Amino acid sequence: MIALLLSLTTGSATVGIVSATGIVAPLIGTDGGLEASLLVVAIGAGSLGLNYVNHAGFWLVKESFGMDLTQATKTQTVVQTLVSVMGLGMVLLLSVLA
Repeated sequence: MIALLLSLTTGSATVGIVSATGIVAPLIGTDGGLEASLLVVAIGAGSLGLNYVNHAGFWLVKESFGMDLTQATKTQTVVQTLVSVMGLGMVLLLSVLA
């Protein structure tokens, strides 16, 4: 959620990833705390959600597929959010199995 909110507000998935990593890094411990690999995937998945017009990737997809702004907003935001939610779901599933 931290990566998602930072990515949404700053318009950069990279800023969301780096900032969220700095915030949650102390949660990774050597005493059986959070699994680092799952945390990495969760942060990456979170940074993809709610991809909107303030993201550079939004404009790349819009122009590459010749969409107008309305089409791009409907498809890109929904698809990226689905990818983000599915990524989180996989992390939660793997955390139960790990």
